Amino acid sequence: MDTSYINKFKAKSPAAIIDLIFKEKEEVAITLTLKNGTYLEGFIVDVLKEEYQIAVCLRTQNNEVFFFNVQEVCLLGIKYPKQIAVALSDGSVSRPINSNETISGLELKRWVNKQQEILNVPINLSIDKVALQELNVRLNCKDIVNSLLQAVTLVCNDSMALDIWKTITSITIVQAANFKVKKVDNVLEISIDTKKALPEKLENILVEKIESVL
Repeated sequence: MDTSYINKFKAKSPAAIIDLIFKEKEEVAITLTLKNGTYLEGFIVDVLKEEYQIAVCLRTQNNEVFFFNVQEVCLLGIKYPKQIAVALSDGSVSRPINSNETISGLELKRWVNKQQEILNVPINLSIDKVALQELNVRLNCKDIVNSLLQAVTLVCNDSMALDIWKTITSITIVQAANFKVKKVDNVLEISIDTKKALPEKLENILVEKIESVL
């Protein structure tokens, strides 16, 4: 069993983990030890942040319900960390580990070529060949191009933006730590980290960034 993903997890406080799990909106089994020695297992139901404390409601597998302050927690465990590996690693694990989605390098190239035909603009994946050997990077590249198509469709609903878009002669997607979009002459360059989890609602962010450079 591959557990190398665990090495990408980031240290977090029990309060931060509880908040993270609550925001994930899915049942994540956790274990808790309180300062008085009480041991609990269950699922986060609700979290309430007040001025000086964070109240937690926990449901056990037997549907018992417990209420406590997060300040009382001295140890927190996650029974199946793979379930939320992306969040626990701050995006260093770029996709859900249980995802069965796959795409080869050749399939990605062919798929990108089809998207070029839709856009009528060449797309250049300026990504290191070694990085492209990783499935997650290839899948992220596919998601980026897919979000790009959606973003361009939305941007070009405006006739003025459409006229400017027609001057774009090519699109380059570059591996970079910082996410930015720039227009150099008639080339649209998208710099983005393909090795980490992509931003949520990427197409909306791309709309804003593309509109700002056109």
